[in-house]
Amino acid sequence: MKKLLFLFLFIHLNSWAQSLSPEAEFGLVTISPGSTHDAVYQIWGHTVLHLKDPKNGLNECYDYGTFNFNQPNFIGKFLKGTLPYNMAIVDYDLLVNHYLQKENRGTTERILNLNANQKQALYDFLSKNYLPENREYKYRFFYYNCASRLRDILAQVCGKQLIFDDKFNVSQSYRQWIHTYAKDKLPWTDFGMSLAIGLPADEPTQAAGAMFLPDNLASGFDKAIIIQNGIKTPLVKQTIAVTQTPVSELSSSIFTPFNVFLLVLIAVILLTFFQLKSNNSNILFDKIFFSILGIMGWFIIGLWFFTDHGVTENNLNVIWASPVLFPIIFFFKKRAFARSILLVYGVLLLLFLACWFFIPQGIPTPVAFIIGMALTRIFFLNKSAKV
Repeated sequence: MKKLLFLFLFIHLNSWAQSLSPEAEFGLVTISPGSTHDAVYQIWGHTVLHLKDPKNGLNECYDYGTFNFNQPNFIGKFLKGTLPYNMAIVDYDLLVNHYLQKENRGTTERILNLNANQKQALYDFLSKNYLPENREYKYRFFYYNCASRLRDILAQVCGKQLIFDDKFNVSQSYRQWIHTYAKDKLPWTDFGMSLAIGLPADEPTQAAGAMFLPDNLASGFDKAIIIQNGIKTPLVKQTIAVTQTPVSELSSSIFTPFNVFLLVLIAVILLTFFQLKSNNSNILFDKIFFSILGIMGWFIIGLWFFTDHGVTENNLNVIWASPVLFPIIFFFKKRAFARSILLVYGVLLLLFLACWFFIPQGIPTPVAFIIGMALTRIFFLNKSAKV
């Protein structure tokens, strides 16, 4: 038993001390975004580091975007923002074939212009990071994901020898980048995410922050400079289109948030008109509608105060999706104070609309239609209310 243990330790230490050959190359592999039929997280693309060293028999990818679906309380951890991600080592050919055959996604590789010392330092870092006690990390979609981890690792390993272009993609916000990828492919997902994230998502990413997206990371590497023997040279020395696929499919449905909520607004206006004309004071619709808004408000509050995503706090959507609506709507016809609260809510909605173009947070256009519905029904409730 002791001999087996000694042999295991010897093999482990020997692999840890392995030196790369002069033929070793590192490449940044970028996987194209998925289509509308893929899982949500795939529409922003993916990225890994590839090491090829024929002499040492290495042809592997270092992937910081893996997680375990079977871990305890997976959904709860995902919603709370505490789901741990892991670094994995995957065979390069298997990875490329998987994305091509299973997901119809293309792959591009940028060979990095690193010297022998930088390659060895990067390999040593990745090998140490793959140890069981180091491979898990706290995932943050905007700040600490599969792409930004590679940016940080290269910056740490190369130090001042690596210079990124600090004027690249400085003005776009995180919300705008998310919208760019999701608006046409998954409009309802884009709408839902925009409601869930707050003011931190509207901060300009600056050059480094924009690299949280794989395509931006690749562009950032294209513009980066590496210093070799005192000479500035491009970080990327060659770009290879490994596999190519057709452009990702776009959503063709007319049932977008804009169209659906516009139609619902028109229906609500018509309903209100006919109820007032026929002196019908039934408020069943209002109990359902304002309850939904109130529950949405509580959900936003939960994301704000009880999760650790880093971007769901300070969410101004809580003004129109107000938690006070649930359960206050059930007391509207019975208590004057409930009607007063609803009137104050209506005034806040009017102010919200008046300040629409000055609000520092990006609010989806369909929200204006939802606010229109709320104002229409507040008018109806006060016209039909009986003290």
